[in-house]
Amino acid sequence: MSEFKLKYQLDDDIPHHENVVYAAQHVIFFVASAVVMPVVVGYALGLSQSEVAMMLQRTFVLCGVVSILQTSLGHRYPIIDGPAGLWAGLLILMAGTLASFGKTAAVLRTDLETGMMVAGAFIILLVISGLMSKMIKLFTPLINGVLIILMVLQISPSIVKGMMGVTAASPSADWKSVVVFFFTMFLILMLNMFAGSFVKSIATFIGVLAGWLLAFLLGLTKSVNLMSNGFITLPKMLAWGKPTADAGIIVTCCLAAFALLSMTFASLNGMSAVIGDEVDEKRLNRSIGIHGLTTLLAGLFPTVAFMPYVSSTGIVKMTGVATRKPFYWACGFMIIVGMIAPFGAFFSTIPTPVGYAALIMIYALIMGQGFLEFQKVTFTNRENFIAGISMLIGVGVMFLPSSAFSGMPQVASYILSNGLIDGIAIAFLMEHVILRKAK
Repeated sequence: MSEFKLKYQLDDDIPHHENVVYAAQHVIFFVASAVVMPVVVGYALGLSQSEVAMMLQRTFVLCGVVSILQTSLGHRYPIIDGPAGLWAGLLILMAGTLASFGKTAAVLRTDLETGMMVAGAFIILLVISGLMSKMIKLFTPLINGVLIILMVLQISPSIVKGMMGVTAASPSADWKSVVVFFFTMFLILMLNMFAGSFVKSIATFIGVLAGWLLAFLLGLTKSVNLMSNGFITLPKMLAWGKPTADAGIIVTCCLAAFALLSMTFASLNGMSAVIGDEVDEKRLNRSIGIHGLTTLLAGLFPTVAFMPYVSSTGIVKMTGVATRKPFYWACGFMIIVGMIAPFGAFFSTIPTPVGYAALIMIYALIMGQGFLEFQKVTFTNRENFIAGISMLIGVGVMFLPSSAFSGMPQVASYILSNGLIDGIAIAFLMEHVILRKAK
């Protein structure tokens, strides 16, 4: 049972004026979660400011639509679905490999459309076929920990470059970018550690606004025409172009979709404990199926693929309100805002060091999730060998020059030169084949 008494349960009706207040709170969390990652990823993938603005609009609309689907048909809880840090990291990581394979940013983007659609369809098929429960068992806590930590380590060079304002056009560090980065990062950190519950829950949003203001004062912001995409713009399918296929990217996307299932379980279990409910297998399968559909939609209407936010549990605990009605209102508001072009244009001007300062806080927490996965494991020599060998090889591949795999076919070259895939492949092989535990 829950340790505290909820003010309103899931199906309770509440007064109209309270609906407005609680819906507004949900909107703040929606915006705080939906803004930063699409901006950073969009520019990393070579999109123009106008294209990043439209990507933000698609993100807002999908946040509303997917959260409604999950709340009405899936897990049935008021849990926000928004851009996933794991997906953002992978997309930035792939953008950093363009020079190694002679691939253009435009082709990478269309490869990613296919990768996310295939990954989403694969999750849906596993749910329909009943094989999901067997596949989930392959992703043991040891493998999940290796996957999460390798992903964060592999994205760290991009974060440091963003911190220093280093780009291909400007290869030297910019002290103004460094100042803005650390100001934003430490403000978010202090708010997370010492502020009250409501301020803490929107610490990233406050930090981004403050860092944005400092960047403006230091001359790091871009001017923008808020009406460059008109006033009303509907989400465009396959906005990055006609889909293309790359086997390495498809494999990576499928791994990411699987890794995020653990976050789905954490979100549902956390919310059910607060509400005093129980998640049965049927509801879990519906939620996973919609998670697959969400990943597919992120490829069809290209943006950073989604995950359910564990932090939504904190919102319910903070307010004592679990009723779905204000949550639906907030979802509807996000859909409407996502169709109003000036909103996307405004948020697309977030300065790069501000975006990366917010991301480093997110990835620090994601790495912590990797450590939590390891805490579920009793480490003997077997587990030390699996984690140690897979991570040493995975990280080692990250430091190899791009020419190391140039003599191989492109598909093999992409897969083998990706330290994340190499490390996970070795972890799977050792965990389930070479050092498989006797049942």
